[in-house]
Amino acid sequence: MAAWSVLLVVTLLEGLSGLGRTAAFSPFLNDLCRDLSLSRTQISAAYALAHLATMFVLPSIGRLFDRASFPKFLSIFTLLFGISFVGMSGLGIIGTTPLVSLFILWFGTFGIRMALHSYSIAGRSTIALWFPKKRGVAMGIYTLFTTLIGSAVPSIAYHLHQHFTWAGVWVTIGLLWIWMLLLCPCSAKPPPQNIPTVSSPLPSSSEKKATCQPMVFYFVMMTLFFKAFQNTGITLHWMPMCREFGADAEKVSFGFMPIAVVSITTTFVFGHFFKKITPVTVLLLFLSADLGMLCAAKAIAATVGVYGFILFTGLYYGLNNVVATLVLPVLFGVRKIGALHGWAYAFVSFGSSVGSFYFGWMSDRASYQTALSLCTVAVFVLMLCLFRMRKSLRRHETV
Repeated sequence: MAAWSVLLVVTLLEGLSGLGRTAAFSPFLNDLCRDLSLSRTQISAAYALAHLATMFVLPSIGRLFDRASFPKFLSIFTLLFGISFVGMSGLGIIGTTPLVSLFILWFGTFGIRMALHSYSIAGRSTIALWFPKKRGVAMGIYTLFTTLIGSAVPSIAYHLHQHFTWAGVWVTIGLLWIWMLLLCPCSAKPPPQNIPTVSSPLPSSSEKKATCQPMVFYFVMMTLFFKAFQNTGITLHWMPMCREFGADAEKVSFGFMPIAVVSITTTFVFGHFFKKITPVTVLLLFLSADLGMLCAAKAIAATVGVYGFILFTGLYYGLNNVVATLVLPVLFGVRKIGALHGWAYAFVSFGSSVGSFYFGWMSDRASYQTALSLCTVAVFVLMLCLFRMRKSLRRHETV
């Protein structure tokens, strides 16, 4: 029961933190530009730099998970999440110059991103450590609830935008999260003490000779990097993107709910049959779903485009859960799993930083259509790399 109580705490924090994720910012993007006298490119740049700064501290956050008690780890980042939102909401009360506003946005987003990634590190590391024989089941349950809650975020954010200012929403979220500090972490049990540890998520030189090719590690990290590159860019700009494509923003926001159903189903199915398929197959399907999502996104103004976007995005999100939660332990083991996920989310954060700026810059200089087309080319390159490395990936499996 201790393992399930730990998973429950992380699931609650991960799911409810959806209001701090990129999709929840998108409806307020134009209002921020107007109220703070900033352009989309400037706000995207502040958002990108916050992700970039987070990238450098995530390996240390992963090591902190391996060393600190579970309640202490979550308490630190729950408090950070709440304080960051309360601080950013002050932009709606005090008068500042655009430069000061950008700095506060950067600092607040930096705190939010550190907290969000800490929940992801804790969730996936918990599954790898506490559920060695039931990873597929634990991952499915974890994904079920976090995705169900998260899928409602775009619609909730859209309707909040219709009735409240961004400052009012942010201060409410911040105070709510500080209140949650008193509840969630206190119910968690400390992690087991019999888990062997190592000093680094990357294999030692002797381990590399025996089981590892460094390029395997970096290929998987780059795959996660590019997922975050697209995901953050598209979700931050989904409302302006709908306007450019002539799509109904409200319909698209509701589309995230069936996306959640497809994602959950995909996670359960591939989690159940994971031992019968190889990581290479999962990665290939992951990139194929990515390709389908990008093609459908460009045709989202049509009904068939919306359905295609729901299908492929759901597959894409579901397979990403499999890669992050099941493929990583199989390829690299569970020793110092927190640090391993710290490195993984460092690449994810780097992808988010570049992706958010890329889509903002492309929207001002060219169009969202052009941005998606270039992403499609990048997916083809990753698929070619996967075919060239498939034998190395199979040799790299450890469990």
